Amino acid sequence: MPAAVVGDMVLGEFVIHGWDLARAAGTLLTCSDEAAEAVRASAVAMGEQARAMGVYGPEVPVPSDAPALNRALGASGRNPAWRA
Repeated sequence: MPAAVVGDMVLGEFVIHGWDLARAAGTLLTCSDEAAEAVRASAVAMGEQARAMGVYGPEVPVPSDAPALNRALGASGRNPAWRA
C-alpha cells in the first residue's frame, strides 16, 4: 500500500477508536479540525469498501455544518450523539 493510504488509515484508527474509547469512558475526544477533516475524507473515499468488509457500519447522516469530527464519525458509521 502507498504510505499516504497507510497514514490515512492509521490517523483514522487513532481518531475514530479514540472517540470510541473516550465515549465509552464518558469523556470527549478533541482533535484538530484538520485531522478530523482528513479522517472524514478518508472515510468517504473508503466507505463502500469498508462497509463491504464490515469495518464501517451504514453511514450516519450528519448535517453538513456539523463539526468536522462529527462528520467524520458519521462517514465511518458512528452516531456522534452516542453516549455510553
